Amino acid sequence: MRRPLLNLGLALIWLSLALWPLGAGATPQPTPTPSASGPDPQRLQAVQKLCQRALASRPYFEVGYSIIHIPSGRQISHKGQKLFPLASTFKIPVLLEACRQMQNQVLPYNIDHLLSLRRQDICIGSGDLQYEPLGSKWTVDQLLTEMIISSDNTATDMIIGQIGSAPLRDFMPNLGLTHNRIFLTNRQAWLLSLGRHVGLPSSDPEKIAAYWQKLAPKEQWKLAQEVEREHLTLERSLFQDWEDRSGNYYSEAKFMRVAQTVDNLSSPQDFSLLLAKLWRGEVLTPSWTEYALSILGRQRSRSRLPRLLPPQTAVYHKTGTIAGVVNDSGILISKRGHPLAVTVFVQGANSSEINSASQLIGELAKIAWDNL
Repeated sequence: MRRPLLNLGLALIWLSLALWPLGAGATPQPTPTPSASGPDPQRLQAVQKLCQRALASRPYFEVGYSIIHIPSGRQISHKGQKLFPLASTFKIPVLLEACRQMQNQVLPYNIDHLLSLRRQDICIGSGDLQYEPLGSKWTVDQLLTEMIISSDNTATDMIIGQIGSAPLRDFMPNLGLTHNRIFLTNRQAWLLSLGRHVGLPSSDPEKIAAYWQKLAPKEQWKLAQEVEREHLTLERSLFQDWEDRSGNYYSEAKFMRVAQTVDNLSSPQDFSLLLAKLWRGEVLTPSWTEYALSILGRQRSRSRLPRLLPPQTAVYHKTGTIAGVVNDSGILISKRGHPLAVTVFVQGANSSEINSASQLIGELAKIAWDNL
C-alpha cells in the first residue's frame, strides 16, 4: 500500500513528479525548468490563435478552456470564468479535500483506514463498487484510486460521506477560487435529475432544470440534502430501474438539458489555477502532493488530453462525461519540459459527438504541448 512519505522536500517532490513515468514502458520526462518570464506575449497570442482555430472547426459546441504555463503563471483562456457543468472532473477537488483533511488530521486516519459500503453510498453509473455487498470494506486509498482512475461514483460518494459536502463546497473558495459551485454527490445529482424528490414540480427533465436554475445556491444545497435523506434505503436495483425507464419517456435533448444544469459547476480558469497551485505545493504538503498526483497520473482514459500526445507524456488528469458534457482537466509536461495546467470543458455534445469533442480536447492539449 502506498503511503504519503514523511519529510520529503518540495524540490525533490517536484523533480520526482516531473520524471514520473505514466504507464508501463514510459520513458522519463524532461525536468521542468522554472522560468521567470515564460512564453513571451507573441507566443501566447500565436497559441491562442491556434486554439481558436480549433474551436471554430466545431461551432456547435460551447467550449471553455484555460491553459496555464505553471512556472511563469502566464496563461490563455476562452470563456475562462464561465461556469460549466463538471461531470466527473469534480472528483479532483474531492481527492484534494480528502488529502487535505487527512494531512491536517481533520479525518483522524490515513489512507489505509477501512470504510464500509453503506446503502446510502451506492450510486449507479460508472464504477464497479455499486455491485459489491453492503458492509464490504475498502481502504481510503482504494476508494480514492478507483474514484479517479475508474471514475467510480460509489467510491466518490463514500469519500464525500467522510469529508462532508460543506467542506467540499468551501474547498476551492478557501483557496481564492470563487467561480464554482461544488456540493452535489453523484447520487444527489442523479436522483434530482430523475425527479425523485417530492419538492420538485415535475419529473420532466426540462422542468426540473428550469426549477433548479431559479433556486439560490442555499436553496439548491437544501434540496440536495433533502433528496439524500429521502432515499437512504434505496435499493440499487430500483435506482437503476428508474434510470432505465426514464429513457422510455424523454428525449436525449431533455436529458442533456437537465444533466448540464443539475450538476456541480466550475470555471476552466478555476480548475487550471487549482492544478497550478497543487503543482506548486500551495494546496498540500509535498508528500500529499506526490500522493494526489500519483493517483491522477494513473487515469485510465487516454482519449482526451493525452489523445494526440506521445505515449510517454506525463499527464495527471481527470475526465468527466454526462449527457451533453465532455470534459478533461489536468497537468501535462510539455515537450519543452514545462508543466502546463490544461482544462477544457465542452457543453452541448450529444452521444454521437462525444468522439468529436474528445478530439477537440486532444487538439487543444497538443497545441499547448507543442508550443509552451
